[in-house]
Amino acid sequence: MDDSSIPSLLSSDVQGNSNLDLEDELSSFRSQWQQEIKSRSPRGQPGATDSQNDYVLEQAKVLFLKGSQLEQSGRLYEAVEFYKRATQLVPDIEFQVDFTSLHGPRERQESESSIGSVDNEELEDKLMEHLQSLQLSEDVNSRKSCHPEYDQRTTHISVLPVELLNYILRWVVSVDLDMKSLENFSEVCRGFYLAARDEGIWRSACQKVWGSNTGKCKKFGGWRNMYIQRPHLLYNGCYISKLSYVRPGEKSLDNFYRPFHVVEYYRYVRFFPDGAVTIMTSPEDPPSVLPKLKHKYTKDTGMLTGVFKQIGDRMTAVLKRVKTKDQTIPYYKKHQRQRNNNDMEMTYYVELELSNVGKKSFAKLQWIDYSVTTKYMMTGQENTCQLLDNKGYPDLIFSRVRSYTSSSEIPLL
Repeated sequence: MDDSSIPSLLSSDVQGNSNLDLEDELSSFRSQWQQEIKSRSPRGQPGATDSQNDYVLEQAKVLFLKGSQLEQSGRLYEAVEFYKRATQLVPDIEFQVDFTSLHGPRERQESESSIGSVDNEELEDKLMEHLQSLQLSEDVNSRKSCHPEYDQRTTHISVLPVELLNYILRWVVSVDLDMKSLENFSEVCRGFYLAARDEGIWRSACQKVWGSNTGKCKKFGGWRNMYIQRPHLLYNGCYISKLSYVRPGEKSLDNFYRPFHVVEYYRYVRFFPDGAVTIMTSPEDPPSVLPKLKHKYTKDTGMLTGVFKQIGDRMTAVLKRVKTKDQTIPYYKKHQRQRNNNDMEMTYYVELELSNVGKKSFAKLQWIDYSVTTKYMMTGQENTCQLLDNKGYPDLIFSRVRSYTSSSEIPLL
């Protein structure tokens, strides 16, 4: 053997010894790991006796089976509570339960005596809303709502948490229920779409529209579907109708011809979410009249203000004429005119029916009744007069007015 082979032999001996040490260490680790697994309880905690482990496992099975029965009966809220309690005892309880016992009668065990059931179906809507909000948070947080096109030093909207984005959307909708802007927001990107579908916002909108008569959204499949499918008035604009009639003019001096005039005017109806309504009749075009109807406290000649109530697809309103100050009338005539107006009080009654216009839902109002009751203060006598003629009035068509919702003072609560 020459000297050149000595280093190779030494190196091979060292490598063989190291491999043997690694195998011994690995085998000792495996044996120790198997002993620890055998000594663990169903909850993964060592040191528990077999009787204690059996008792915990039995309790977890009872809770899990109870949750399965509640889930099959449609009581999801109670089912989630039992599932949580079962997984807290044994995390992998679903793999240790015999599901065949769910299909047949099972004797009541003593451990079930302390398990109560909450008979409250109203909590199901809250559960669905909570689960959808959790899903929304998971979807938005798992992926950014949007990405900046260019690098910037300022904070981009994509880094905002979902709770803050939700609060901003409530300002966008505001108390004027500008749901159109919310839908436009959802068309930007996937993250904005998920944020705009938050059930909490749509639930607040439904409660704002129907109040104590909101009911449950179960038959609609969600609060957003309820708002879209259930008849309701639109508040981010005005209902407008154009009326015209022919009026004969003054005869000529030679009686050769008699002119006729075509008279045109508009009727505007504006509803507010708090139950206020304003009706105005004017010969002026919409661009000059609509700014006057932005606020319900505006006073103008020929304006009626009052309150309305919606039941189903019918809307009933009671209104009175707005009292305005005319500075062009002399004082003595103004005082005489005011005294004559105080001798009688006029109350207007309006009934309208909601209907659709093409793809626009609830964008048309049809006249059902329009009357005025005059009460004479001196005698107490009342007279009622129908203002609808045989042909009726033209339908009121909704038109969105962006200036009404260009700014918001109060968010949707």
